[in-house]
Amino acid sequence: MRRKPGFTLMELLIVLAVLSILIGVVIPSSRPTLYDELRATAQVIAADLAYARSLAVTGDSEYIVEFTPKTNQLTIEHAGANPLLDELPPSPFRNPTDPDDTHILDLDELPRIGPPSSLIGAVSAANVEVDSVTFGPLGELSGGSDVSIWLGVGAESQRIYLALRINAVTGLVEVDTQITSELPAKLSDLQQAKQPIVRVQLN
Repeated sequence: MRRKPGFTLMELLIVLAVLSILIGVVIPSSRPTLYDELRATAQVIAADLAYARSLAVTGDSEYIVEFTPKTNQLTIEHAGANPLLDELPPSPFRNPTDPDDTHILDLDELPRIGPPSSLIGAVSAANVEVDSVTFGPLGELSGGSDVSIWLGVGAESQRIYLALRINAVTGLVEVDTQITSELPAKLSDLQQAKQPIVRVQLN
């Protein structure tokens, strides 16, 4: 009798072994990491900064974004001379509980996959700490200097950082592609004053 085609027990065991190896590689890599958490938070902040810039351009006025690392928040308010613009327009970016004249982004309240990202602070191109940026009628930054906003996440031994860069001329925001274990000198000094940070080398 002619043998029917099929798999032998050995072939099935080999296939199962290969599948188990693939699953062991794919599943851990698909789990969200601190890197994903940091980048997701950075994208939310970038969207809020773009929102503030669009308000300034549309209203032909100025809007200020203030950074408060202590409360892990950013706020957007009208800073121009026209009081009619003090009340912010309805937007999907705004929380319904926000005051009419203030948009609040609380990083602690963002949906997350791990520990919340922290707002470390912001520095100018000259490495001077700044606590706010103001977008002008053309979308530009009123200070005339590029600004970097720094975020951090993770425990001390695994602390990593990511920066968002605001172009002073255009007001456009760019999220760094590289995550680092080092902060600018100014922010690093401030962090060390609060608590010691153990530096780690990322592979």
